[in-house]
Amino acid sequence: MVKKKLTDAITRDLPRLDKPYYKPGDYPGLQLWVYPSGVKTWRYQYRTKYKKYQQRKHLGNYPTISVTAAVKRARELSEKIYDGEDPRAQEKADLLKMQLGEALRSYYQEELTTVNGHAETTIKGIKATLGPWVLRNTYDKEILDRVSKCEDLQYKKLDAITAKQFKSLFDACSSKSPITANRLQEYLRKFWNDYVKAEDNPFIIKKKKKNQEHVYLDFLDQVELQRVMGKLVKKDERSGRLNNNYYAENNLNPVSCLLLAFMITTGRRIDEARTLTWAQYKQGLQPRIELYKTKTSKKNQQLIFKLGEDANSILNLVMKDRLNNPDSAFYYPTGDDRNKYCWPSKTYGMIIGKVKHKSKHIVDPGKTWSKILRLSGVERHMKLHSTRHTFATNFWINTPDIKALAEALGTTEAIAMKYAKLVGETTVQGINKIKFFADEKPILKQVN
Repeated sequence: MVKKKLTDAITRDLPRLDKPYYKPGDYPGLQLWVYPSGVKTWRYQYRTKYKKYQQRKHLGNYPTISVTAAVKRARELSEKIYDGEDPRAQEKADLLKMQLGEALRSYYQEELTTVNGHAETTIKGIKATLGPWVLRNTYDKEILDRVSKCEDLQYKKLDAITAKQFKSLFDACSSKSPITANRLQEYLRKFWNDYVKAEDNPFIIKKKKKNQEHVYLDFLDQVELQRVMGKLVKKDERSGRLNNNYYAENNLNPVSCLLLAFMITTGRRIDEARTLTWAQYKQGLQPRIELYKTKTSKKNQQLIFKLGEDANSILNLVMKDRLNNPDSAFYYPTGDDRNKYCWPSKTYGMIIGKVKHKSKHIVDPGKTWSKILRLSGVERHMKLHSTRHTFATNFWINTPDIKALAEALGTTEAIAMKYAKLVGETTVQGINKIKFFADEKPILKQVN
């Protein structure tokens, strides 16, 4: 079989795939990498006589660099390497003359890929932090107001950035979110060490100067848990459907409320729960949900989580509420794509402000969570992720089996122990929860 020559026509039509891949160019060592974003990047793979391992040099993106131009550059590099030159040395010098913003975008394309061993969640976190605070790619007025008072580092050349300039940005970020500021520093330090690979990293802050981070220990105790569940799920006993009057009177979104109740009764992360479709919900003798791509599923294998009675009753309540009921917040006409999601978004397709909402499912029930806590008399601030901590801790108090807890959470036993908060009073609660008497009630009672 004769290999087709890589022409401009073939290169232009190369398909996007879920993972990056490359096609060999028409010169030894020349590669064209195609990324899921559609970006096509030329790289030249080589080995100098001074180093045993192979190296890659970025040649530019297609179509800016055509097939012919890429072959020409690869040939020129090959000749220089034969004469004893190392292209990386000159590349490092050229890189230091790049602007930070330009270098970060190259970093995104070349290094921040799953093919280089980075987890998807890590890549997402880096972009979500550096994008607003360094590239100023955000609609958040508060962030823009804070960064406007600092020097715009994205237009600074790498060799001209000072630690003092970064400290100003770090302090501005700290005033809004101390933990985000720490991540900002960590990600930029990583970028410099992994990509720039030069001395005098301006993004290093002494440990004592970093913001103090406290171990997250908060969860709902048994009394708080039952109060919160009582506010989240309100059923009309006569119809067997949701009590719409209750949600309207309290200005609550029933979809967000039921999603939160589902998260509490399953211990699922927000990304795992909000994207759930009815096709992933399997009924039968042992109801379960099937997840395919999660934080704990690095190989994207299928994960199956069994559902308890409470979680199953919540999904059944939603199914009953939406059935032939135009008044239901879960109901959409036949043909509406939102019908396939368990937690559909009413703002899909709407233009709010200047942004058109594109998500067919609920994105962020955070505001509803804060309101529910206030209505339940829980005065302290609790993150949305505390739903998972609540599930784990109360599971452990009721059933101190770390293997079972790890299976329920879909994580390792070591991580499961971190979720189960067993300190101070909680230890006593665990002792007192042992069922010495027959009338002891389970923690998560059936929701009515």
